This record gives sequence, C-alpha cells and structure tokens, in this order.
Amino acid sequence: MVVACTRDCYDTCIFSEDYRPLNLFPVNGFTCSRGRTDLKRNEINRVMYPIVEGKEVDIKEAIRKTAEIIKGTPKDLILHVDYDGNQGLLTWYFPSRLWNALGSLSTDYSICSAEGHEAIKLHYGSSLGALPEDFEKFGSVVFWGSEAVFSFIHGWTLLKDKYKVTIDVRLSETAKRSEKKYIIKPSSDSYLAVGVLKHLIKGIPPQSLLDDPVKLRNYLDSYSWSEIEEVTGLSRASIEELAEIYVERRPLTVIGFALGRTYHGGHAISLISLIPALLGIPNGFYYSNSQGLGIDFNYLRGLHLARPSGIVPMAKVGDYIEEGKVKVLFVWNSNPLHSLPKSHKILKAVRDGELKLIVHDPFNSETAKVANIVIPAPTFLEKYDVVYSYWHNLIVFNEPIRPKIGVDEVTLMRLLAKEMNLSHPLLEEDEWGALDHALRGTGVTVQKLKEEKIVKVNVKKEIKRVKVDPLPELKRPPEGDYLVFSSHPNHTNSQFKEIYGSQGLKVYNCCYDGAGLLEGNGIKVRVKFVKNESIPKGVFFAYKSDLVDGEALLNTVVSGEMNDYAQTPVLNGVIRVIMK
Repeated sequence: MVVACTRDCYDTCIFSEDYRPLNLFPVNGFTCSRGRTDLKRNEINRVMYPIVEGKEVDIKEAIRKTAEIIKGTPKDLILHVDYDGNQGLLTWYFPSRLWNALGSLSTDYSICSAEGHEAIKLHYGSSLGALPEDFEKFGSVVFWGSEAVFSFIHGWTLLKDKYKVTIDVRLSETAKRSEKKYIIKPSSDSYLAVGVLKHLIKGIPPQSLLDDPVKLRNYLDSYSWSEIEEVTGLSRASIEELAEIYVERRPLTVIGFALGRTYHGGHAISLISLIPALLGIPNGFYYSNSQGLGIDFNYLRGLHLARPSGIVPMAKVGDYIEEGKVKVLFVWNSNPLHSLPKSHKILKAVRDGELKLIVHDPFNSETAKVANIVIPAPTFLEKYDVVYSYWHNLIVFNEPIRPKIGVDEVTLMRLLAKEMNLSHPLLEEDEWGALDHALRGTGVTVQKLKEEKIVKVNVKKEIKRVKVDPLPELKRPPEGDYLVFSSHPNHTNSQFKEIYGSQGLKVYNCCYDGAGLLEGNGIKVRVKFVKNESIPKGVFFAYKSDLVDGEALLNTVVSGEMNDYAQTPVLNGVIRVIMK
C-alpha cells in the first residue's frame, strides 16, 4: 500500500501506508515541511457537510440545488474552474467529462506552465527534458528563475553539491547558496538569453543540435550589446562570463515556471531552451516532463467525444464574470479567489447576486468561504487515484489511509449527471477503463499499477535536431516598480495555512518598513512593507501563499495581460507603489 503526495509540486513524494517517505529514487526517503504535517492538516479546516446559502444540508439537497442551478442556466454561461490542487488523474481530469458532455465553458488551463510547454515544443517537438537520472550526470546547474531550494527540494538535493549558478530578479535563497548569481531586471530574461547566445554563437560547436545556426546568428546580430546591457542591468562582461560557464561546465539548465508569468516570458523560455541545443548538450534543460510521459489527458477529459462551448482564458475569468458572460462558476481542485488575476470581480459578482459560485473542496478555502454552495470532498489520503509527476517518471496507484469525508469528484460527477437526466457516452465509461485507455502511451496498465503500486514509465527522449524557427521579436519590458512572487518553504500556493498560518499581505522591498498601498487595474490594496536587503530597488516581493487577507486580494493589482504562446497571465508585473 502506498500514498503519493498529489500536490502541485515537482517532487511528487511517495509514502508507505504509515506515511513514511519511501527510500526510493528520487524521493530518497525524505519530504518537505508540508509532507511532514499532512496528517495533522487533514483534520483541520475541513468542509464536513454541504452548505447551501449558508445553511447545512445533506448531500442529496446540495446535489439537487446544484443541478437546478445548472439546468436553469444557459450552458454557454456556465464555467468550470479547475487546476492542479491535486495531480490525481481521477481528481483533476476525469470530472471534466461532465462539463464537456454538457457543453459548458472551460478555461484554457494557462496560468502556470502552459507558456513554457508551448514555447519549448516549437523547437523540440516536445517539452520533455532531463529526468532525475540525468540530473545526477551533470557536474553543474543553472537555476534560471527557479527557487529550487523551496519549491523543488528533491531536485535541489540531487544538484546542491554541484557547481551552481542562479539567475533571478532578487537574491533568492537558491542564489545565496549558489557559487555564482546574476541578478537581473524583471522580465529581461529573454534579452539575457540573447546575450548568452550572442557570445556562444561566435564559434558554433560541431556537436550543435540546431538545424540552422546561421539563421540564429543573423537574428542575434539584430540586438546590440548596449541594448542587452540596458534592458538586463548586467554588463557585457558579466553576460559573457555566464556564457563561458556554459562552454566550460556544460550545465543543466532548470527553467522556472515563473518565467512564463513575466512580460513575454514565453520568448525567454524559447531562447533559453536553445542554449543547450546550440552547445550540443543532450537533455540539457529541465522545465516540466508531464507532457512527455505519454498520458492522454485529453481522453480523460473526454475531448475525443465532446468539446466545451467556448474557452475562457484564465487571465480573463474575472472580466467574463464582470461582463455577464459567466453566470455560474463551478470550482474544484482550485482556489480562484486566491490564484486568479482580478479575482475581486468574482467576489463582487457573488456579493451582488450576479454569479452563482459552487465549490467542491476538502477545505474551507478562501473561495469556499464565499460560495453559494459548498460540497465536501475527500483529500488524497482518503481515496483511490492514479498520480503522475511533472519531474520523475513514476506513476503511482494511490490508496486511502484515512476515513473518507465527503463525496469524491467522480461520484459527484455521476450524481449530478443523474440528477440532471444527462446521458452521454463519456459519462457511461468506467473511470478505471478510461484511465487504462489514457495510460496506453505510457506502457502502464491500471492492473499493473494495482499489483505493483509504483511503475516506472520508459520515456523516449531521442533528439537529433532542434528547430531554430520560430525566433521571437523581442519587446522591451515596461519600466516601473515590479511586484514579483515566489514559493514559501511551508506552503504550496494557498495550502497549509491551517498549519503555518498566514503572514497577511507582506511585501518585501529594499528600503521601506511600514504600511502602504499597491495599486493596479484601478484597485488599491493595503499592504505591510518589510525591508529586506536581498531585494533590489524597484522590486517588490511577496510569497504566493500570502495573497489574501480577509477580502483584500493582492492578485487584484497584477496586470493579468495574456502572454504570447499560451495566453498565460502576467502575474509578475508593474504596479504603482504608495508608501505611507
């Protein structure tokens, strides 16, 4: 019997039935501060019974009322918001079948890693990069926009004794523990990548994987060193020093998801991924491996038989609601009030009676607390599921070790369909049979998972040629003060406040202690400024776990502009700072 931590985390730890981390590569017998306290958290802040308009009801009444609202609303005004709060294939993906069979709206799932996946695939055909076994083979590493010390502890452990370089907009903990660090201006990563390539392209290595290095050279010549220095804030000498580290040490490059949430961040990821290709470094980058495992996520969601009536960019959910284009919001596996830009528009619409908000969650999240209907869900410790990782290539049959609270996602999907008299082939297929089909590309079967519990996927990674095209037309990032976010060591996004509490809206900066305001999108949010010598002037830093304080929402001031490759919203962007 095994349990896999299902959180939105690179590591995807695997535990025994007594919840001890297995001494299994690459989990290696230890876990983070969240994993150590999960059993305790499981008993705190739970949704214990359904709530309809503030009143406790039984599950039948909650389902009846939910179905009534859905049946009484045009399908193109119903939106489901779900994301990676739980990486279980039955928790996240399979329940979308109800909404696709219904023909309601869907999001574009763009908020996190989508930008980089699309940018890298244009060159490599796949975003699959280095696996944990590859990490061990490298003698050095470049952490580019990644706070690996906190957000990627097992990857960090494999690399911490190697020669480390960090590129970031602040002196992060990863930077402090690295042999070399380069602190650049926010959203200037694409220009830094151009500078590195510009130096390297002087002598094209014979082992280069690029299909047209001459075209790349001509492209790089269109950017002057003075422009690169001005935009990045680094001298040419520093950039060439970084480039020489690539030549001499041939490092692994760990590309952080945060880059995709900066202005034109897909351009940066695209160009960074070309650096190891130019030098002929096999498996020379790591971004996310989830799309290279062979799992058919689209089949699980039922997209082979039914499609949403429309797609709402995650950057625009609040706008759609404000404009009356969404009247019902069904949320599971996500906390949009905390995580989506302009989420104040969701809150206002619920308060004004313009939006019906239905939440299925194990915990009383910020979104659940303001919902019209709340339905309790079990945690991953309380149900069967199949779990994958976006770093390692182990697939796990997750088994419950705690009594079940609430109704699981698949059961709720079927109960709602029955109450609405909705029949569709997608809803009739057994979930384990659907999983078997979706896993065909991995070479793993559900039966094998049930027998062996943990199965390793044989991943194909042969890359002979990397396309230079398309090359981005770079745009200078806007001038001004930047609000940037990163991971807290004790939190996974909005989770674990039950154990570690919330710091409130603290914003770290170089020079000021005290109260003040951040302003953006016409909204002002009161924050507490805290001086920190690791933050450069013009940069204002907050942890992703501390975006909400009551009904004060820090994500309301971020621009939410859509990026170039997958419409990923800009979350690390320019704001107005008012110090009082």
